[in-house]
Amino acid sequence: MNERFLSGTTIRTEDVNGRLFQGLGDGPRPGVLVLHGAGGARGYEQEYAALLAEHGYTVLCVEYFGASGVRDRLLEVPLEEFNHAAEWLLQRPDVSGDQVGVVGFSRGGEASLLAGSTFDTIGCIIAYVPSCYVWPAPSWMDGVGEDQPTWLLDGEPLPHLHVDKYVDESEEDEPFPDEEPISSTPAIDQPTPKERARAEIPVEDIDGPVLLISGEQDTIWPSTRMAECAVERLEKHEHPWQFEHCSFPEAGHAIRVPYRFNADTSPADTHRFGGTHAANARASARAWQAMLEYLDRL
Repeated sequence: MNERFLSGTTIRTEDVNGRLFQGLGDGPRPGVLVLHGAGGARGYEQEYAALLAEHGYTVLCVEYFGASGVRDRLLEVPLEEFNHAAEWLLQRPDVSGDQVGVVGFSRGGEASLLAGSTFDTIGCIIAYVPSCYVWPAPSWMDGVGEDQPTWLLDGEPLPHLHVDKYVDESEEDEPFPDEEPISSTPAIDQPTPKERARAEIPVEDIDGPVLLISGEQDTIWPSTRMAECAVERLEKHEHPWQFEHCSFPEAGHAIRVPYRFNADTSPADTHRFGGTHAANARASARAWQAMLEYLDRL
């Protein structure tokens, strides 16, 4: 296979940053944005994008922080960046249709639901281990203070949960060192219903089908509970498009790239983000098939 299909092409414009993976086969073909999580542009999302490109989709991994040439922290990210990425992709001659799909992981899942709720350039949403709430910028990141906004719209912060009021985060709690991650559940349990409602993502405004994927053993945040919250909101507003929540009882937060073998771990070992490696692998494979069925609607 040509190297550009495996490694992608770096995209740097005034409004768009990322890596482009051109779909195999004759075009034009549907476009898809892939959004990484709080670890920044770390690589797994590019593996995912390359697999999608093999299925014929033209995919842009949006690098909205943590990559060369972009901001170095998840702080005050304009939602408009995702719309610019969608518009850029739709203007390509090898991309069909008037909407792109979005696949997001963790904080990228939160971003996918927010972007889909805001911009009509975005249709089908696949949100892996997402949140139904807007969360603040992670204060364990260097240079990020307590209760600062993650997302901006029209230059204004989006209302968010006040996580630092209920969860004692610090740089030592960053979910990538050796220590176990802390639970963020109190940030949902402790606020008043009014505070939670203010931070809820209006998923009913998404102009397309919605697939939510979660692991019930998630130790980063309660993704199953939050995905159910999103489903309840879609049901309440009689969302006209298909929506579904695929919850995996034995999986955790690391539901990501399918068919990925890691020789350094035992399948029976527990992943530090929850679930066993075997359960996460099974969930990743099943979620991948469900995702392809949803993207077929583009």
